[in-house]
Amino acid sequence: MTLTILNGSKRLADKVILDDVTVTFDNGYIYGLKGDNGSGKTVILKLLAGYYRLDTGEVYQDKTLIRKSNNYITDAGLVIEHVEFLPYLTLLENLKLLKHLSPKITDESIDYWIDYYGLGKFKTIAYKNLSLGTKQKLALIQAFIHQPKILLLDEPMNALDEKSVALTKDLIRSYGQAADRLVIMTSHISENISDLCHVTCLLKNGKLYRQ
Repeated sequence: MTLTILNGSKRLADKVILDDVTVTFDNGYIYGLKGDNGSGKTVILKLLAGYYRLDTGEVYQDKTLIRKSNNYITDAGLVIEHVEFLPYLTLLENLKLLKHLSPKITDESIDYWIDYYGLGKFKTIAYKNLSLGTKQKLALIQAFIHQPKILLLDEPMNALDEKSVALTKDLIRSYGQAADRLVIMTSHISENISDLCHVTCLLKNGKLYRQ
């Protein structure tokens, strides 16, 4: 499973995000995207997912052209910007809705992930009343729970306590050890990139530099 940007250019308003960039992300690796705030790290994830279109160039998942026919990335878990759930449903009710999205999601897998992140005491609390850290854990669960081949994670450690950061790093490392899986993540904390990623890429002035 690979993701490729081919001769990609993207501008938002008056800012150049990508300037004729070609890059391939291969399976079996964890990639970290670095760059100043506003440099466009999140935009790259949205382009790879199909949420945004390039101005010029192409995005491929293996040999499939993303957004050629309004298609999006497949077999992927995404945490990009603000992942939201239904505000008046409880934590558990929201997770049970995910069962309609994939046959891999079962009551047993939901219980596993609730236990993994220690969310049992929050199961009956409405989503709108949960803390930012608990909401982030839910966002991560929805990305991991269906065992996707690709993970696109935008600031996955955001709002997490120290224990939950360690748990999440363990998850990402385990994905990076699988030859048929691909992880691309962003972080404004350099330690989250340096101790997790096989390859880091710096986004600067519309160019992507491997480090």
